[in-house]
Amino acid sequence: MLKKMFNISSVHPWSDTRIFFREATSIAENLDYHVTHIAVQNQVSTNIDTPISMHLLPKLPRLKRYQNWRRIWQLIQSEKPDVIHLHDPELLLLAWFIKKRMPIAPIIIYDMHENVPQIIASKQAIPSVFRKIIKRPYQMLEKKLMQSCDGIIFAEAHYHENYTHLTCPTVDIYNYPAIRATSRAIPKSDIFTFVYIGSISELRGARLMIGLAKKLATKREDFRIRVIGTGKEVEIFKAEVELSGVSKWISFEGPKKFDEAFQILQMSHVGLSLLLDNANFRGCKPTKCMEYMAAGIPFIVSDFLMQEDLKRYPCGVSADTSNLDAIVDQALFFMGDKQAAKEMGECGFRAFQEAYNWPTEEAKLISFYTNFEDVTL
Repeated sequence: MLKKMFNISSVHPWSDTRIFFREATSIAENLDYHVTHIAVQNQVSTNIDTPISMHLLPKLPRLKRYQNWRRIWQLIQSEKPDVIHLHDPELLLLAWFIKKRMPIAPIIIYDMHENVPQIIASKQAIPSVFRKIIKRPYQMLEKKLMQSCDGIIFAEAHYHENYTHLTCPTVDIYNYPAIRATSRAIPKSDIFTFVYIGSISELRGARLMIGLAKKLATKREDFRIRVIGTGKEVEIFKAEVELSGVSKWISFEGPKKFDEAFQILQMSHVGLSLLLDNANFRGCKPTKCMEYMAAGIPFIVSDFLMQEDLKRYPCGVSADTSNLDAIVDQALFFMGDKQAAKEMGECGFRAFQEAYNWPTEEAKLISFYTNFEDVTL
């Protein structure tokens, strides 16, 4: 008889890549669990071929999300899952409640996507004195609530630094691409193309890429920057492109289906991952860089990211994102040495095949779950 596993988020849309298409799918395909995916509805159709059951929650404003917690609790009471996999810090309250209220409580695994105390400490909108006041009690509450968890998954290795107190099993599961090895024989664009794929915001380098287009155009005109993805301020950035007179060199193209987006990556020459320095980003491994590797293109990345990875596999270069001239210099380097770009792209593709792919992370996830097999029988 299949055991029951609930994969839950009251924040993320049901189609979140990490939560549904990687983790939930891997568990459903590789372990003896019937997986029920509980997450927020969006405009993406659930009419897909999957063994996973779906339960969609209404999208609610932050102050009303407790209503979804009630819906989730009712489902848990009704179905009595063997394992619950939680993806939001706010659901740690639910974990604590489950352990208190259920006579035979399920195994609870918390998947930490973000280091919330670091986010609080770096929030520029909150005066620094209040950041310290908020951070300390949050850490104390979080520490108490995490005692209700039987296992913790970290999305980034450096999260361990703030969670040395944990006594339950932990594992690092990176959000590496689940892309099958593909041919890189797609011809490159005629014009030298820089590309960005992912969420679009100032923190993630949107305004910096506009500045790059503006300054690079004073030195070379034979290039373009393609920005693919969505974000709350995209229309503002588009307006800035028009006002700056750089629409010839940079375009914000909106979201695209992954197959189409990946083909654009393969046709491009260099990927961009120019995150601004932020406490929550430091030590991260941007998924987009692995997607660039899979597409066989080199990349320019912020100099506080992936430095050890680039030593192991020199498949890109880094730049200080507080120094636009440094980024322009790296862009000019690639434009002036296409052979170096080609060799770095090949190195990246090899790195993707050997290390930076979802199957390597899937194996860790499955192994982590098997630690709890005897408990859930």
